[in-house]
This record gives sequence, C-alpha cells and structure tokens, in this order.
Amino acid sequence: MKVLIIGRSEYLYDTAIALSNDHVICGIVTAKASPEFDKNENDFRKLAKKLGSRFIFKNKIDNKILGVIDALKPDIAISINWVSILNKEMTDRFRYGILNAHFGDLPSYKGNAVINWALINRAKSISLTIHTMKPGIIDDGKILMKLPIAISNNTTISDIVEFCRKNIPLMFVKVLKIISKKKSEVPKVRFKAKDPFRCYPRLPEYSKIDWNRSAEDIHALVRASAKPYSGAYSYMKINGIIKKVYVWETVLQSSKTKDKAVPGHIIKNDSQTGISSIFTGEGIIGLKSVQYDGEEIFKPGKKWKSIRIHFGIDLEAEIISLYKTLRK
Repeated sequence: MKVLIIGRSEYLYDTAIALSNDHVICGIVTAKASPEFDKNENDFRKLAKKLGSRFIFKNKIDNKILGVIDALKPDIAISINWVSILNKEMTDRFRYGILNAHFGDLPSYKGNAVINWALINRAKSISLTIHTMKPGIIDDGKILMKLPIAISNNTTISDIVEFCRKNIPLMFVKVLKIISKKKSEVPKVRFKAKDPFRCYPRLPEYSKIDWNRSAEDIHALVRASAKPYSGAYSYMKINGIIKKVYVWETVLQSSKTKDKAVPGHIIKNDSQTGISSIFTGEGIIGLKSVQYDGEEIFKPGKKWKSIRIHFGIDLEAEIISLYKTLRK
C-alpha cells in the first residue's frame, strides 16, 4: 500500500522504517519536535530522502498539505504525536483512514502525557492501542489492537518508552498486513468497557517535589519524570548556596514510620550504598541518584555527610532576604 506518515517522535520514525519493507512510504509530514523526542524534523527529512518520499515540515494541516496528499493518493496514513486534532477534511482523504498509536488503554487515558499520569496514579498496567482516528475527536475511533505492559513499583517512564519504541512498529506492521490481505478495514476488536477519561499535559514545573506528600507519591513522581523527561526536582541550601537538585532515581524505604522529622529533612546518608534517606509527609524515601542543575549526576549518600540539611527551601523567603540585603 501507499502510506503517508504524519506526526513526530522516534516511535513514528521507527514505524516508517519498519513499514517501508512491505509498503511504499509516499510522504512524510512532520512538525517541530518536543524536547523529549529522540528524533526531530531533520531526522525525518533525511529519512524521506532515503526512502524517496515527499517531505513536508509544517506545524498545521493546510491547503498545501492537502494538495500534496491529493497528488500522492496514499491508501492509508499512520499518525503518532501530531500537534493537533485532525478534521474530516483530512481523514476522508484516505481509503483506509488514518491509524494512530496511543500510549493509553482507550477509552481510558485519552489525551496527553498518558504514561506519565499512569505512573503518578500508580496504575497497575497500561496498554498501547492502535485505533482508527475519528475526525475532530481526540483519541477516538475503532480499536484495532492493544498490547498491555504491567507497571510495578519500580517501573520508570524510560521502561515504558523502551516498551513503546520496540512494539509500536511491530503492531503497525501486523495491522497493515491484515488490511493488505483483506483489502478492507480491520474489524473492530471488542474489549471490556472502561470508564473514559482524559489526561492533560504536564509541564516541567509540575515535577517539583512536595515533601509533604507520601513517600509512595514522591517515588511515583520521580519515576514519571525521569529521562527522557525533564526530571523531578527540589531546592536545598548547601554551604549557604541554594541549589536546584534533580532527583533521577529513588527507592521506597518505608511507607510509614514512627520517627519524627520535618518533611524534606535528610535523616541518613549511607556511604556504602550511596543512598540518602529523606523523611516525607508519610514514610521514608531513599535518593539513589541526583544532580545539581548543570552538573554531573552523583550518588548523594557518598557526597552528603550531614543530616542537618534539608530539601524544600522557602524560595520566597530567600528572595525577600536577598532583597533586604541588596537594599542595605
């Protein structure tokens, strides 16, 4: 079949390569990449040249793109991480429609930052879903295939990203093989009904750690904010200097404790394991790897010696203090 590729991310890039073995990639439409993506518009431009595909770089569907599609006459389109909802004028241009890969267990987990929210919500599993795109509606249409991944207390966002990157191309290859063989749309797959809900975008500042939350909540936030995302973070004062500290890896040490301390306080630095234990609103969490802003990642238990330091600096009070000092 003649396939149009539309969207962004390494998942779509790998899918285009996988599909090119059995189909003609007649065109690639992409937009400016997000910071967490491993592939950007330049990678797609080079891929289009390699595959002999028409390449278009735009941040919205316009008459130029529609005109190119009409000229190319693709049978089907594959979309991942496009920047906006596609309308009927776009979806009706393909004999077999537009297929989308969504990182959520539709109809639950529609929308944005789905895998991040699944970790934060401490979901037990999440599914990759291939579905047809319904014009003007986000993450809706016929569900064609699902592939679940179990989520444990140690699953990180990078684990799910790796799972997605490995399996999304394979799922599209299977679906298009069925369509090619039957020369018709894949029948809708029936799944147990679930309550639909939408997830909304997460900005980097949403990953600031609130040490008054439970150790379990903080552990989930860290795992949901790890690379390739911007990282969970907090502030602390070291030798009189305020440092922004990114927390990349944690371990849940206890969900409850009878000890008494202020949330965010360091209660132990283990030079053997490199773990620093932090008192939280409920329980104790261990920091395994952290990073001062702009510096190298390190094991805090090997670097920090004192338990008279803590996270959660009151930045507003520090700014007021600085202001008073400058006015003297």
